[in-house]
Amino acid sequence: MSDIEDRICALEHSSSQRLILAGDKRDQNGWGALNNWFEGRLAEQSALERDIVAHALAMMRDEIVDLCKAAIEERLTQRIRGTFNPRESYSALDIVACGGASFISRRDSPGPCPGSGWQLFAKQGQRGIAGPEGRRGPPGAIVTGWIVDRSAYRVTPRMSDGTLGPPLELRALFIDGEGDGT
Repeated sequence: MSDIEDRICALEHSSSQRLILAGDKRDQNGWGALNNWFEGRLAEQSALERDIVAHALAMMRDEIVDLCKAAIEERLTQRIRGTFNPRESYSALDIVACGGASFISRRDSPGPCPGSGWQLFAKQGQRGIAGPEGRRGPPGAIVTGWIVDRSAYRVTPRMSDGTLGPPLELRALFIDGEGDGT
């Protein structure tokens, strides 16, 4: 077969196009070529419309999915609202402090807290049993004297354990910012 015949055969077997060849018994009025041209254009138009509709549907689906995700996320977001105030209105998943505990709202307009519209979220536990008293530690070091450095306006404590404490810088107490001593 030639290339033209192969192409004609492929087009004839296509479900969207039916070629009517000149001289074919289906071409009773001689309009076969024009009929083929119209069917080809209709098939192209139909494919274009399918592509446009598919693209539009995909865009709408993506937009709907994004809107649904945002709405779900908003509804499932817990909001800390501070201390419970009976004059405030609360929504589901709002968290409030009340009576030394935290409560989360079970629904919109949950009513007074605590109550059936609220779920205990966290509260301070009770003080546990005291453990055995530990052994008394050694006494801490105390200041037993001072090392005075008059030229630097500094005093350093000498501790009872033989160590030196942090020095105290006293220059700012005796000399103003310009160094004139007044």
